[in-house]
Amino acid sequence: MESGVILWNRKQWYQRRVRGISKEQQKVPPEVVMFENYHHLTELMKSMNLACLSELQKRAIKLYDTNLNEYVTVKLGNPIEKISAFFSGVKQSLSSAVRPEEVGFQINYSRSVLKSIIKQYPLKDIRRSIEHYLNKIEKHLCEEEGLHGTVGSTYCHSILSQVTEYQGLMKSCYPDSGVTFEFREEDIRRLFDVRMQKMG
Repeated sequence: MESGVILWNRKQWYQRRVRGISKEQQKVPPEVVMFENYHHLTELMKSMNLACLSELQKRAIKLYDTNLNEYVTVKLGNPIEKISAFFSGVKQSLSSAVRPEEVGFQINYSRSVLKSIIKQYPLKDIRRSIEHYLNKIEKHLCEEEGLHGTVGSTYCHSILSQVTEYQGLMKSCYPDSGVTFEFREEDIRRLFDVRMQKMG
């Protein structure tokens, strides 16, 4: 019983400590401070190997994942932002009972609009944007936690998932249009691989 009280008090202290750090480090997104701290807490509990910590460890892992995903999908930035906004509208149209083959007849989601947006994202600009956001990751993260590779991989997966989804939407909503991205998934993956090797 006494050990349970001690563990609970430590849990309360740690949660207060994480929130306090988030407020102190104004230049670092609070999500970064949170997932770094929950990663540290998870590793600490793993090393203790105590059954009584299993539920707390699961919660810490969940909070780690939540804050990491929030950082890479919302706070960090999107190198294909306008493309994402376009297809977000396409998905809204589909959810409102518009048939896939009818989407392109809407003014805001016509084939010509899609082409003009895609032209704004040649590979060289994608490369520049990815470099910019990876620089932000290096700046935001604490070296001691060693999470640069994990965050970079999560970010890469997030972008590739978008690209895969949008390619599927182009096939169903703009068939035989000949519209394609000016970059390939392999190009994005290679950009990340090269940079992540430099980051160590």
